[in-house]
Amino acid sequence: MPVLYVVATPIGNLEDITIRALKVMRSVKLIACEDTRKTRILTSKYHIKTRLISYHEYNKKVAAERIVDTIIKTGDVALVSEAGTPLVSDPGSYLVRICLEKGIRVVPIPGPSSAVAALSVSGLDLSEFTFVGFLPKKLGKRKKVLLKLKEEGRTFIVFEPARSIEKLLDLIEEITGNVKICYAKELTKLFEYIRTTDIRSIREELKKNPALLKGELTLIVNPLIVNPDT
Repeated sequence: MPVLYVVATPIGNLEDITIRALKVMRSVKLIACEDTRKTRILTSKYHIKTRLISYHEYNKKVAAERIVDTIIKTGDVALVSEAGTPLVSDPGSYLVRICLEKGIRVVPIPGPSSAVAALSVSGLDLSEFTFVGFLPKKLGKRKKVLLKLKEEGRTFIVFEPARSIEKLLDLIEEITGNVKICYAKELTKLFEYIRTTDIRSIREELKKNPALLKGELTLIVNPLIVNPDT
């Protein structure tokens, strides 16, 4: 039976790739990737010669047809995202859905995920949590989502560019108070920074170190743990 492999790749440190992922990427006929330039860095390091094609949000329908045709006619294909686990706030769901409709087996090759990596070191309550991904861009919709998350009371995870995090922190504090958060930036990379504290303490650190306002950010929030000193 033909297979689409959904392959998790490193979120930063290239040594986080799994042995199974490397085997799959070497064995398939094609690797469909969100960003061929970034995936080529990975394939070059591990001497993987498999052909790469682009699959992203803006070409997904045309590319999906080509990928499905390849799987049916010539063999298995691997799907990777720019970094981490595909379909987690990344394109890929359309391709997976089409493959399932066509009777193509879809197999996960698990591995790195920035959300899970940040959760594991946050020190926050993980008995229940909600993965949000990227919040809506419009302020009104953002407020609506955050109000709902506060009512639910579970730890939640959001992705946000570090350059715009100050406005988001202001909004979260406005809605929830000075709650506990984990600020996880550039996970597994050279300038990795992970800090669990309250919103106001993080804001002070951002003022002292503007470098913290650059890069990719995973933010974990416990909406019920308010700093008693505020």
